[in-house]
Order: sequence, then C-alpha cells, then structure tokens
Amino acid sequence: MLSAGGSYADSKTLRVSVTNPSKEARANVPVVVKVDDDVRSAQVKLGDETVIYQLDDLDDDGLYDELAFLADLGKRETKTYTVTLSTEGEPTHFDNRTYGYLGIRDRSEKNQKHQRITSVTFPKDTNPYNYIYPHGAVMENDMVGFRVYADHRQSLDYYGHRNHKMDIAETAFYTTQEQRDKGYGEDVLYTGSTYGCGALHGWDGKKSIMFDNVRNRTQTVVCEGPVRTILDITNKAWRPYEGCKPVDIRTRYLLYYGHRDVEVQVKFSRDVADIPLSTGIVDIVEGSEEFTDKAGLRGDWGRACAGNNPKVYDTITVGLGVYVPKRYYKGDSHFTDGKDHLPNQAYVQVVGTDTDNLHYWFTCTCDIETFGFKGKKEWFDYLKCWKKEMEKPVGIKVINN
Repeated sequence: MLSAGGSYADSKTLRVSVTNPSKEARANVPVVVKVDDDVRSAQVKLGDETVIYQLDDLDDDGLYDELAFLADLGKRETKTYTVTLSTEGEPTHFDNRTYGYLGIRDRSEKNQKHQRITSVTFPKDTNPYNYIYPHGAVMENDMVGFRVYADHRQSLDYYGHRNHKMDIAETAFYTTQEQRDKGYGEDVLYTGSTYGCGALHGWDGKKSIMFDNVRNRTQTVVCEGPVRTILDITNKAWRPYEGCKPVDIRTRYLLYYGHRDVEVQVKFSRDVADIPLSTGIVDIVEGSEEFTDKAGLRGDWGRACAGNNPKVYDTITVGLGVYVPKRYYKGDSHFTDGKDHLPNQAYVQVVGTDTDNLHYWFTCTCDIETFGFKGKKEWFDYLKCWKKEMEKPVGIKVINN
C-alpha cells in the first residue's frame, strides 16, 4: 500500500499505476492508497470511465485513512488510474457489494428485533456466544460469507452461496428450507473446537491455544461498502502460556468484492518471537482428503455437516484452503480434540513472527455453488494457482501530479 502524502488546499490529483506481472489475467485486484486525514471525498477514473471506490476510516477517529478500488488487468498489463482527493464534499455513493454485521440478540419469543451494533467488548469471564447475533461478527460478498465466533475460539464458520448474491442479511446463517428452495445459501461447515477456516490461535506443540486467558475480547465491524468489508477481532492482555508476557492482538479480516479469499492482517502490541502461533482448516471428517505443499499452502476437500447435526443440516461437499507466506510458515501439523465424540480435528499451519505483525490468507468453496469447482483435483489445482498469484502481487505506484 502506498501513501498519497503531501498537503493541499482543496483537491489533489494522483496517478496510480497498477501492473500485473503475471502471464495470467487478473480480475478485481485490490488497490489501496493511503490518504491524508483531511480528505473528505474522492473520484477515481480509468480514462473517462468512473471506477467504484471506497473511503475507509480504519481507526474510528472520524477521519478517512485509506481509499480502495478494484482493478481488472490482462496478462502483464499496466493500467493508470486518476485519483482526485478533495477536502470538501462527501464520498460518491455506490451500492454495497459487501456486507458486515454484528448484532445484540433480542431474546423475546415473538417479533424479535436484533439490534445492530458496530462493536462490542466482553471481559474474559463472560461467554457472549448466545448474546451476539448470529453468534459473532459477519462478513460477506456475493461468493462467500463468514462469521467469527464471539467466544474464546474465534473460529471462522463458512456460509456457502448457491448463486452470485449476498443473502446473509435475510438468512442470518439460519437458512430455512423455503429460502434454500429459492436459491439462498446456507451454513455449510462444522467448526467445533478448531480454526474453522483460517482463524489464528496459539500453539503448544500438540494442539491450538485459544483466547481463554485474556483481559477482554472485542469484535468490530470496521467498514462495509462497494469494495470491501473489514472485521477486527481484538484480544487484550493475552497470555497463551504460563509466564508469558501479556500481549494485545488485533486480527483484521479483509474480504473484497469478487474474491473467495480473505486477507488476514495481524498486529501485536509487541514483538512476539516468544509466542508459537498457528492457523489452519478443520479436518472435514467424512471423506476428508488433504493437500499440502509443505511450504505454506494447505487445503482439504470432503463432506461437511454444519452443527454436526444431519437432522437439521444437509451434508455438503466443502473445500478449504490456507496460505501462509514463507517468512511466517514454520511447518505442518495436525491435532485432534475428540471432546463429546465430535470431529474436532484440524490440519495445522504452525506459524510465527519475530516482529509485531503477521500476514496470511484463507479461502473456500462448496458444491452448492452454481459457479464453483467440480471436484477435489480442480480445487487443489486452484489452490496452487492462488498461491502463485499471492507470491507475485501486482505492482502499485502512486505519482503526485
């Protein structure tokens, strides 16, 4: 990400050059430009064409921090966008193509009216699972949806889409049979006491360490809009093992329009070379087949049943994947936690960092998609291509006019 930089009176025009270094075309490539804190509105153009953009306030101080838009690029193509930043006016209105939600559950028996909120904090001795609707913060575009459980697990549950459309605002992860018949998506994954798809935990060498030993936990919907939705999950004074110096950890999930993958940016309050970490994907027990390149890419394919309850949920074929860059990847592992005879087991990516940050991605698919993958080979081949794309990002250059 590059800084717009500089001071100006009323407006400033930038040229943003975006280059695809790959031999493959790319669609909906995120382009993010930092902006000065006096920016109030913007315009993005590609020639004479207006480009959909989003201005985001990432730290809730009432000032915009970043401008984001999406670029479609042919193989080895460069496009130059004109970005005009203004200290006056309001951002251009575009219809939302991503969705973020967090709610307080209304527990009345009739005419429930769950109250939408943007952030909530709970002390460690409180279990908010049944008081947050629907059990945690939600992010969605027209391809995938997720919720981050609000309890100590903070696992990511996956909502599969049948068609290219957002519908969690209507189903809230609890799709009725009537809605299924009309082409709505549904909860397709059992997460149990695992990562689900791509959550960050600690690691004790045998199993993951969750966020039990913290001062408090916070979930925040940072933004939603036409380009992306962002969720922040913050744990204060985490002590993953006895004698560990406490650390604050903010895990930021970014879901862009046109993407089935989620970017994960983790920020710690100090360097964490002393803390073994892990991410991973649930080992889908029924017919689960694993893929790993033993270099940061892990995937699986199998039949999953949300809630581990076939009387309520259909059994659906799901594909999951996680990619950890080389500088953070430490090795593969696996753990099983068979409490209550539930399939609580996971394919693990052991990770770590000597600094105060960590960065990785996860992705998913399911066979109810009308736009998805035909089988495990196609899915695993996709994961390999996905990793290559992550390792060869577009080049972004900002030029002040």
